Amino acid sequence: MGRRSLRLLLLALLLLAPSLARAQGEPPLLRHFFRLPAMFDGQVLALEAMEIRPRGMGPFPLAVIAHGTPATTGQRQRYTVEQYGTVATELARHGFAAVVVMRRGFGASEGGFAETTGPCGQSRYAEAGMESARDLHETVRAMAAQPHVDARRVIVVGQSAGGFAALALGAQPPPGLAAIVNFAGGRGRFADRNAVCEPDKLVAAVAQFGRATRIAALWIYAENDLSFPPELARAMFQAYRAGGAAAELAMLPPFRDDGHRLFVDGVERWRPVLDGFLRRLGLPASPPRALPAPPDGLSERGMAAFRAYVSAPQPNKSFALGPRGAFAWRADAQPIDGIRQEALALCLQHDPGCAVVSEVVELGGD
Repeated sequence: MGRRSLRLLLLALLLLAPSLARAQGEPPLLRHFFRLPAMFDGQVLALEAMEIRPRGMGPFPLAVIAHGTPATTGQRQRYTVEQYGTVATELARHGFAAVVVMRRGFGASEGGFAETTGPCGQSRYAEAGMESARDLHETVRAMAAQPHVDARRVIVVGQSAGGFAALALGAQPPPGLAAIVNFAGGRGRFADRNAVCEPDKLVAAVAQFGRATRIAALWIYAENDLSFPPELARAMFQAYRAGGAAAELAMLPPFRDDGHRLFVDGVERWRPVLDGFLRRLGLPASPPRALPAPPDGLSERGMAAFRAYVSAPQPNKSFALGPRGAFAWRADAQPIDGIRQEALALCLQHDPGCAVVSEVVELGGD
């Protein structure tokens, strides 16, 4: 089949087939990109932000998502809120207004990078963590003023340096902070090897946070975390608890080739752990989800692909199937029209009779 014929057939199928997204009604989740005003030393800076929340008036409990810290300035500038869309979607499914904010010096946020730990040998972990926590504190303050946010129920969820920042925030909590979730939190990893500079100082900084914290905390690490391995994670946790902080540690099995990626890529692994923690605190856990039934005509390989499609954490996804058994699927946080077109185009490369047979549409714009 030539490219022109393929394009014409694709267009015809898209026009003839009713949109499953429209048939299902409006997506239950809304996504909004905005600039969050934050006050630092008398100056207002605009921070790059994204919110994903349930449709409706609320008020919804607030979940602030704190990102990690790469090694170089160029990498920090390439960060974007959309990198954490899967996590924000998961928390929005729970019922939270989930907000991702790029801290100063990251992505398109204004202000310079303020949370340096200093050179190895003169590590300033506690100071760096408290500087990161200022951005989180400002995020909570700004979002608490929104009418759709329940300012009495706030959680902060952070990964790597963001997890460390969440622990620091607990030492000087904003009003309404009910829980801290620390995924693989820490600072000081050397950029060129899997080792931490002055780990004793890192443990001491966490102990300092623990002595000042009375907010419930959940720590989640993986056994094969190459940045903060289990021995160091347990040492930090014990030091945190020794100061009187209420915390629990979940050390999960190895995840792929580096458990430090568990936060973004392993939602299915950590969802039950987070659910149990939130339920114990009376906070929203993930509700049962209606899963699409597999279509007829799937081969064994097709059935495996459909299971992967169903379990994909992305909010919008489309599955195409042809009468000869060809199949393809795509999942993303982008509008369903583009995802549908990609899945169908891939399937049509192998079978001219392909059509979209299943879609999940959770996320739309506000």
